[in-house]
Amino acid sequence: MNIKPFFPVFIVLVVTVIYAYYAMEEKPEKAMTATPKQYIKMVEEKKAERLKKRDMADTEDTATSH
Repeated sequence: MNIKPFFPVFIVLVVTVIYAYYAMEEKPEKAMTATPKQYIKMVEEKKAERLKKRDMADTEDTATSH
């Protein structure tokens, strides 16, 4: 009995791609198509957002410790 594994492998591949597409909380930003100026702006925005989240977490920690 000669079974060709194409269809099971194809189905698993399609399900994996669909799952990966819908599992992402937010779509990735395309840095490849951005100009250098746009890329620098994107990096600075992410850095500012990360620092803002860290500062908010620090203020919550100090508020709960008092």
